[in-house]
Amino acid sequence: MASSQDMWSCIYNLLFTQFNQDFGVENLFRYNLQYPVFYNLQNNYFRVDPEILNNISSTIKTDVYDFRDGLLEEKNDYNNSSAQNALPKRNYTVTSNYAVTFSKNHILSVILDLRGNAGTYGPRYDELNNYNYDLLKGNIITLKNIFNEGVDYIRLITDYVTNKINQNKDLYYPNITVEIPNDQAFYLTDDGIVIYFGVDEIAPEEFGIPMFKLNFNNFAPYINTRLYCSAQNLSRRKLHRRF
Repeated sequence: MASSQDMWSCIYNLLFTQFNQDFGVENLFRYNLQYPVFYNLQNNYFRVDPEILNNISSTIKTDVYDFRDGLLEEKNDYNNSSAQNALPKRNYTVTSNYAVTFSKNHILSVILDLRGNAGTYGPRYDELNNYNYDLLKGNIITLKNIFNEGVDYIRLITDYVTNKINQNKDLYYPNITVEIPNDQAFYLTDDGIVIYFGVDEIAPEEFGIPMFKLNFNNFAPYINTRLYCSAQNLSRRKLHRRF
């Protein structure tokens, strides 16, 4: 019988997620920013290096304020130019929201939704950042880490996404060819991997951010067993323990 040290236990990360909010209005610029900060709980059996948690929290916070400051600079440039040319100025709004989508087995996946509007007729910004981390080492988790050794995950994902697009061709650009790079955007959930694309990348802007979920149950033979729990996986973990 395999001991508990020979397999990954299916445990939730015992972390405290502090909700942070910053909002304000100044000279045709409004923002409402939300972002997380992660801390260890006071316990004797689950602990993450505080520096790792601080690095993750700082990275997310920096991305939030870089997004805000970039649009603030754009607002200033546009409205200064408008004033010089007797054109209407634009009101800018910026928001950020986040969600912890996966937090098990010392793996953390967080998404950050960044949105900006430049007036009624100005450009709209819609970005989705992902933060996938191995809390044991502080490393960023890539698609390669999600799959078992030897799996052609690029082909697997490409075929799956292509098939889904072909089922609803009218939603996407005509003759779109999906090319999945090694750094393809994704995040984890309790039941699968969500592959997603940027606005206007494979579908018209009004479609938003196209997302495709690969359910763990449907792709069980290919998935690193550290990512989800099932009776079958518990018997396989000794063989597939990775990263």
